[in-house]
Amino acid sequence: MGGDSTAGSQHPGREIVADPAWFPENFDARRDEFQFVATNRTELAAQTFLDGRWDRECARRCRLSAGTVASSDAGNNRRSVGIIWHTAFCCSTLLAKALDWPGSSLSLCEPQILVDIAGARRTKSLSESRAATIAQITFDLLGRRFTAGESIIVKPSPAANSLLRETAVGTIGQMLFLFSDCKSFLISIARLGEDGRKYVRRLFLALLAEGHVQAQWPTATLLGMSDIELAAIVWHMQMAEFHRNWPKLATGRAASLDCDAFLASPAETLFRLDRFFSLGIGEQHLQDIAAGPLFQRNAKTGEEAWNVMRRHEEHARLAQQMDEDLKRIVMESYNICSSTPRGYPLPHPLMPVDKSYFPAM
Repeated sequence: MGGDSTAGSQHPGREIVADPAWFPENFDARRDEFQFVATNRTELAAQTFLDGRWDRECARRCRLSAGTVASSDAGNNRRSVGIIWHTAFCCSTLLAKALDWPGSSLSLCEPQILVDIAGARRTKSLSESRAATIAQITFDLLGRRFTAGESIIVKPSPAANSLLRETAVGTIGQMLFLFSDCKSFLISIARLGEDGRKYVRRLFLALLAEGHVQAQWPTATLLGMSDIELAAIVWHMQMAEFHRNWPKLATGRAASLDCDAFLASPAETLFRLDRFFSLGIGEQHLQDIAAGPLFQRNAKTGEEAWNVMRRHEEHARLAQQMDEDLKRIVMESYNICSSTPRGYPLPHPLMPVDKSYFPAM
């Protein structure tokens, strides 16, 4: 049955807020309302992205004011929620899916509501303090369990990475910072063609509003950049966002991971993440996952044949096509964004990786 629902109860708000089967899909800052959709654990886990690409046209919905949600005790708890922050194009969907195991952990991939909150703050539809309050309520809602003892892993979209500082205060739980290196990020953008160029432009505009130094650049400088040159700056802006918020995290709460280290040793990486997030999935299950069909198909589409070797081959082919331009753009981006370390870019690597991040010409 489609349409809106408020449930047949004298206190529908409290029942909806208490029930994880009512998922917070959107936040409307203009109306100060949360929109919930009726769903279940299986459907949530099956979604590659919990945004507009999630087909829920016929699902029941309910709108509740932020005041009603808050009065139902949401936002008063600092939920233990694991977070996977990421740069995009770093196998984050594959990693999140690999850590989803009924009874142990549920992975929620890129909820639209977090993008809504980050966007509303950028456009001043929400003040800084109000955005922090709404973000805490949202993570409280996302952290509800279908099964007692089951952990929740949330993988926000890169467009919501600016909520890191609110999340650090409003939640407890471990945070993983997953990334691809600058060169790989640019190759992934180039591989997507026009879609990649559009994506990086949108993300750049979002990041500009977060107070990065690039917001002060002359318009002529920005317009003079190619899409791939701009993509390199976007990668560094994301590193800067991670770095400037890392000090807000208690010692031992955060770790970083280069996706190449993950792909080189998927089973060992999953074992370490199982311990890091305290999921309790167990080595045998994770060994089966790493050797199973999840790692043999495209995690985003579920249809295309995919494996680590194919990814390496595609990246090598595109790197050869882009040739010296790719090296030049990466090198220039490091010179422009000099605060990014030229070695491993983030603190506390979860897995070792032997590679060069700054290209030799």
